[in-house]
Amino acid sequence: MDRVKGPEFKQAESISLSFPKQIKLNNDVDLYYLDEVKDDSVKLEFSWTAGTKYAKDKLIASFTNKLLFSGTADRTAREISEEVDFYGGYLQKNIDKDHAGFTIYCLNENVSTIFKIVSKVLANCTFPVEELDKERTIALEQFKIDSEKVKNLCRRRFNAGLFGEESAYGRIVENADFEEVSKSNVEAFYKDFYQNNRPTIFLCGKVDDSFIEDLREWSSQFSSGEKANTVSLDEQQTGEFHSEQEGAIQSAIRIGCRMFDKKHPDYFGFQLLNTVLGGYFGSRLMANIREDKGYTYGIGSSLAVMEDAAYFFIATEVGSEVREAAINEVFKELQKLQDEAIPEDELNRVKNYMFGEFLRQSDGSLAMMECFKNIYFNQLQESYYSDFFKALHKFTAADLQQLAQKYFQKNKMIVMSVG
Repeated sequence: MDRVKGPEFKQAESISLSFPKQIKLNNDVDLYYLDEVKDDSVKLEFSWTAGTKYAKDKLIASFTNKLLFSGTADRTAREISEEVDFYGGYLQKNIDKDHAGFTIYCLNENVSTIFKIVSKVLANCTFPVEELDKERTIALEQFKIDSEKVKNLCRRRFNAGLFGEESAYGRIVENADFEEVSKSNVEAFYKDFYQNNRPTIFLCGKVDDSFIEDLREWSSQFSSGEKANTVSLDEQQTGEFHSEQEGAIQSAIRIGCRMFDKKHPDYFGFQLLNTVLGGYFGSRLMANIREDKGYTYGIGSSLAVMEDAAYFFIATEVGSEVREAAINEVFKELQKLQDEAIPEDELNRVKNYMFGEFLRQSDGSLAMMECFKNIYFNQLQESYYSDFFKALHKFTAADLQQLAQKYFQKNKMIVMSVG
């Protein structure tokens, strides 16, 4: 064996995923079930259209989600937690702009018992005032701490500039908003968006048929209707904005613009272009801003997609004294991608990185379920990943240069910095 010579490199030509089977429960509740697992673990996720965009008042959706297991007439939050823990279960609550819910992690031998505990609590949750006050105190103190960090302030103002301060995607929370959260508002949101709104269920693990029937019976309580709330967006701001933050030794920077969703014909190519720019550790932004200039410990770019909007952004934190220089270097990199074709070796390196990421993201049943959720929530074709995989092989440097010229125009960007 020649240990000096490396092994032959072969690039994957395709990708194959095993998606969950769909089971229709009562009242059109969808259960997506993936039982191709190698152990006895179970991940059971319930997702409602109950994200923050659905609440008319700030924080109501997030506090409702926080308090899902806050107590019933005869059991406290602590007792509920201890009982779930006794059976080896763990509850995780989830919320974003569009969706909210919770996930149960446990062993398959106890999933039915834990689900019965959880479903009973959900049906009888009283949202005790003392639990609400405790969560309010914790959340407000954390919010105050976060509000001293320039990266959080920059992100909030960037989103407001992208979507508008009155938009559900751009509104800024203030300290006073925490006092506006009331038990009656939380109860009303829970009734409207959880109890009277059907969830989607994602089950990963091997369970008995009897448990599927438990889920079927439980689904009978929900209406067959579905909430719909399209977010109204203001016109995006453009130009450069800076806010001084007293005592800050660093400046947070966000640069970006509104963008298209995952069904857009340019999405695949733009993801490849973005990876070259700032989507992995060896990206151009990292090589310039971190490795060459030493302005930051990290910088990256991404495309964030929600139900009613999407946006491209570059984010970093730099020393306050080099803020303007860092912004200039970012735009130099954007301009360079417009003016010069990406060298073939660099493009192949990035493609190989993305192929590897595809394989990593599809490794194991939990990862495959996450891939499916991406398809489900974004209403994509099941061939999405294989189409993406095939498309990567075909993109040329000229293709990416055209995309850069189309989407990296400085006059369409908003530049937000705080520090």
